[in-house]
Amino acid sequence: MTGVSVKWWLGLVLVTLLGGCASQPQKTAEEIAAEEKGESLPGTALLYVEIEAGSGQSYTTRMFVNANYVHMGDSRSPKDFLLFDRKARVIYSVNADDQTVFEIHAKPIEIESPITIDYVEESQPSSAIPKIEGRHATHYRYTVNGERCYDAVVTPPGFLPEVREALMEFRAILAAEHASTLANTPRDMLDACDLAVNVFDANRHYSHGLPIREWGADGYQRFLKDYQGDFTVLQEVLSLPEEYRHYSAGDVLPETTEAAER
Repeated sequence: MTGVSVKWWLGLVLVTLLGGCASQPQKTAEEIAAEEKGESLPGTALLYVEIEAGSGQSYTTRMFVNANYVHMGDSRSPKDFLLFDRKARVIYSVNADDQTVFEIHAKPIEIESPITIDYVEESQPSSAIPKIEGRHATHYRYTVNGERCYDAVVTPPGFLPEVREALMEFRAILAAEHASTLANTPRDMLDACDLAVNVFDANRHYSHGLPIREWGADGYQRFLKDYQGDFTVLQEVLSLPEEYRHYSAGDVLPETTEAAER
């Protein structure tokens, strides 16, 4: 990650978000000039807290979304990041240690689930979340084959619609990538809940609005801690390292110079 990306990463931590979202901070003359020159791009910044399934360990995820890109990074590996090019429909996973970029290209899901999935949702208003745009959030509960699988507290559809649309596009591409690996997965390792939430019905809970809290039966949790609209990042942040090697699933990575010399 470039020095500029690191500055953006650290700067996002310092942003005062939810409390001041209604009245956005005034931009400086330098920020306005950078936007006019195309050197910086406006969008929405979001800060999530997540708990990894099975570990109980929490970490923060920082996200920037605009009409062209989604940029994600988390506190576990601050030098790594995901960049989703919405126009090209490609997700780039950047690994700084290996100096590689793993590419995931959009493709259709052309298979059916190899195991039975009966995915059912129930909902009720969530009074625990303050009203957003005059309306309560809704708590959706999902069961698969009769077992509790996933929960999501979802905002009204008009809340951050561009963010919701971008994340649905992102999840659809990941779902197709996961689907392409199922033929090599032993049947006894397939989980109906995982297949429903992450592959064959990956955007069910997003179809109602933007989830601000979600959790799974496996212990995974994520909630939106803060956000800020009209947030600006430099164009360089939304760029890939030029010297990194690119590859996709099934490719054989060439050895690095250091590995070849050993």
